[in-house]
Amino acid sequence: MHWIMLALVIMGQVPAKSTQKDFADSYLIGRADSPVRIEIFSDFQCPMCRTFYLETVTRLLKEYSAGDKVAIIFRDFPLQQHPAARIATRYALASKSLGREQWMKVIEYLYTCQAEWSYDGKIEPVLSRILDPGEMEILKAKLNDPTIEQSIDHEVALGNERQVDSTPTVFATMGGKEQRLVGGLAFPVFKEFIDRSLK
Repeated sequence: MHWIMLALVIMGQVPAKSTQKDFADSYLIGRADSPVRIEIFSDFQCPMCRTFYLETVTRLLKEYSAGDKVAIIFRDFPLQQHPAARIATRYALASKSLGREQWMKVIEYLYTCQAEWSYDGKIEPVLSRILDPGEMEILKAKLNDPTIEQSIDHEVALGNERQVDSTPTVFATMGGKEQRLVGGLAFPVFKEFIDRSLK
């Protein structure tokens, strides 16, 4: 429970200003007009991001996957102090070429195996356990696409514009108002927060 308290750093409410264009190709579930939007700026090498994704986000995805009441948007925000985070981000973005299901599978597995690749940046042996050889070839070819780096730079710039300086940072938009949450929230707290907003 102690990390829940650390998560509850709320920086006040401001009118939501995110647009559907901003969220292009970043949705895990939902869409821009969902009444609740959870936008997550995350770093694959960040231990707290790992905990938040595996213990909270995955459960939210299962709980609210039906319908369009909740949108969860995943933003890549590799921190400079984590040298392997940008490498992991490149693989995650390249996996979008395999389809949404595989992209989400890669995100979850990168967090699951964070301790394994975190210090040497050797992502390929890790992902080869969940992707078949044909998928790995497609992914590796996509890694050389210059739009990968452009996409990372775009999301980092977006985070900087919104004054993200640590991860995970979550922007929760409910009832037309946006709350900034630093450190994430435990699943039961987040669920209560969302369900109350949907009533």
